Amino acid sequence: MKKNIDKNKISNFKNYDPSYHHHSTFCMKTKPNNRYFKEELKKITQEMRNDLCTEELKQNDPVQYYSLMGKKLPKKYREKPTVHMAPVNASVPPQSLLSKEELEVSLEKEMEERRIKEEAAREKQRKDKLEEERIERNRAAALRESKYISWVNPHVQGNYRSIHSEEYQRKVNKKTPFYY
Repeated sequence: MKKNIDKNKISNFKNYDPSYHHHSTFCMKTKPNNRYFKEELKKITQEMRNDLCTEELKQNDPVQYYSLMGKKLPKKYREKPTVHMAPVNASVPPQSLLSKEELEVSLEKEMEERRIKEEAAREKQRKDKLEEERIERNRAAALRESKYISWVNPHVQGNYRSIHSEEYQRKVNKKTPFYY
């Protein structure tokens, strides 16, 4: 059931009913003629392809030609990955060029260098282990002694004993027996 409301009591904005007959119909459309613009775009791209994509370009640079045409590059123009094949024993090791005596001397020298390096590495590892043990001992001692370590008030004497106490007098004034 619709209410009948007096027109004078409704705001003027709601009462106004605009007419669109004097407006251009082009502005009122949500989608302009899409087919027309696509056709124009297609003509322009076809002209550009005809100007740029020639047989000369196809012969000189087929990759660019087919990318401009928007087509996939044919297999005959694709580059095949080349694997560099070399014989297995292409390089001659320098040890085979030496005589037997020179080879023995060089091997002994290499063994000595390797032994020195291994000793240096072993010594470094031993020092690192000793350092770790020292740090662990210090950590254990700190944990063990932590009950004795605490914050104190420096203005108050903590461990004191009156000089008038009997305990103090007994320790200070010990009478040692003298034998004559």
